Amino acid sequence: MSDGLYDEHPAFYDVLQSEWPYDRDLGLVATILDRNGGDADRLLELGCGTGEHACRFADLGLNVVSVDPHEGMLDVARTKCDLDFRRDALPALSVEGPFDAAVAIRGVVNHLAPDELVPSLSAVADRLAPGGVFVFDNAPLPPDGNDPALAIGSTEAGDYARIAHHVPTDDGRLDWRALTFTPDGEFFVDRRPMTPFSDDAIAEALFDVGFEITYHDGYGPGDDRTVFEAVLPGT
Repeated sequence: MSDGLYDEHPAFYDVLQSEWPYDRDLGLVATILDRNGGDADRLLELGCGTGEHACRFADLGLNVVSVDPHEGMLDVARTKCDLDFRRDALPALSVEGPFDAAVAIRGVVNHLAPDELVPSLSAVADRLAPGGVFVFDNAPLPPDGNDPALAIGSTEAGDYARIAHHVPTDDGRLDWRALTFTPDGEFFVDRRPMTPFSDDAIAEALFDVGFEITYHDGYGPGDDRTVFEAVLPGT
């Protein structure tokens, strides 16, 4: 597995995602937190990337701890706001709770191997206070793979171009492959395994861990991912 994008060229990630509606995602999460008591203070963000959601959560007055396995992404995040950004990841979290809420936005769960799903959900549950809520999504990955797709990102230095492709593997996962060309004519390759979980498989794992769940059809209009609102029973 190589992570040229996340570790060596994280600024390009922001270029690719420059039009993503981060505030839309935040709106649903804020609504869910309000519905579950409205008194959440300490928030754990899993897979924070370059910190766009984290900074917005902090603007809501939340005490945010954000983790990501890629130091390059964290370096960019630290330039955006003064928060507690740490290198950490599921399922072997080292960060300690309790937290009032946790989030994992934009397919973080799909980076897990199938046998890591329950241990990862258990790790989150272990760090939530009673009545705590975990909001995360399941990306609609194509189980049979897809056609290569081209994305262009413009910067002051010139244009980046990325060709990405999901290829099915014998173990039921996807081999995500990407070739990116930089403005100076260099290129880098990314490959990582992804899991196209079914919503039912995730729901079953949540029930096994002890969560009560509610489904949401995306974070808002135009979003085709399933968002899970998973709540730990209170004492």
